[in-house]
Amino acid sequence: MSASPRKPGGARLAAVVLLVLPLAIYILLYLMPISSMISLSVDNGELGRGLVQFRGADLGDPDARAAALLADMQSMDAGQQAATARELNQNLSGFRSLFLKTARQAAGIEPTAAGLAAFDKRWTDETYWAVMARNSSPFTWRHFGQATGLQVDESGRLTAGGDDIYVQIMWRTLVIAVQVTLVTLLISYPLAYAVANAAPRFAAFVLIAVLMSFWTSILVRTTAWVILLQTSGLVNAFLLWTGFITEPLQLIFNRFGAIVSMTHVLLPFAIIPIMNVMRTIPKSQKDASLSLGAGPVETFLRVYFPQTLRGVAVGGATVFILALGFYITPSLTGGPRDQMVSFYIAAFVKESLNWGMASALSVMLLGAVLLILSAYGAARWLMARKRGQA
Repeated sequence: MSASPRKPGGARLAAVVLLVLPLAIYILLYLMPISSMISLSVDNGELGRGLVQFRGADLGDPDARAAALLADMQSMDAGQQAATARELNQNLSGFRSLFLKTARQAAGIEPTAAGLAAFDKRWTDETYWAVMARNSSPFTWRHFGQATGLQVDESGRLTAGGDDIYVQIMWRTLVIAVQVTLVTLLISYPLAYAVANAAPRFAAFVLIAVLMSFWTSILVRTTAWVILLQTSGLVNAFLLWTGFITEPLQLIFNRFGAIVSMTHVLLPFAIIPIMNVMRTIPKSQKDASLSLGAGPVETFLRVYFPQTLRGVAVGGATVFILALGFYITPSLTGGPRDQMVSFYIAAFVKESLNWGMASALSVMLLGAVLLILSAYGAARWLMARKRGQA
């Protein structure tokens, strides 16, 4: 018997599956951390999981809420009690000691308001009960409230009147990213022009010098700038030797040091897209412009430069987005007032173990990026539509 021929439809289906499956896995792996980050930003943690009976009790009845709280304390293990106390203390200083003290003796306390008051007089203060009432829900906006300078009122709504320190830090992050992007583009454009239009040997030398940064760790490059820019470093030593300065300049641990080191790290990400666009521009266009009587400057501004804006836009957007999330470089080369939002995200994760605040700041940073990219896309669409109508 002869083997039946393979159906072409099955081969096409297998090819489609082999092509789509890696993309689906990539999208899944990309979306999972983002969805986890968003869920953590509104997750109430152990407060939502531990104060179950308290959340369902009649909070207007002092005895009912006292009995529910003691029942929740007895149902928690030691780890849950410590985590709940820590999160309550983030909302009201001193709550941790009161909660843990009460939780350890919960089985022997009379489950009434009077019993709690007899155990510790602080339970007569309605502030503690109001904090638990606001934070007993499984979901909360308090992390975004702290991150945006808003306050969570008794009904759980965000209202103005809080500390806007993290809004200032977010604004500082955007400003530093813009400054780094502008400096990077100013340096990368002539370098890309040299690589795209110079003699092959010189262009290869410049390109290798630029790409060498890809072969070196960011930490090593940042440390090198700390050595170069410190008061006893090579830059200050050279300036003192030439007589331009009479005493060392403060070039590191400030905004200047952060911008210089970040620009060096991000230069290749701007040079490569600009250079690729420049290489696609025919040299005959410049020759034709010069032959028609235009000078070199006019030829560059009216013929050459407009065609390179695509590469400038791609390189600028890439540098800006990467600069927003920088952590190691500004942490090592910037001053206390030059730390970006990633520094505080890392601090919440590593030091205070406040994953909710870290996630809220991350969501705000992601939202800022999406908003800027949306504005850029809308501007390009409007410009394209305007050119189409002209």
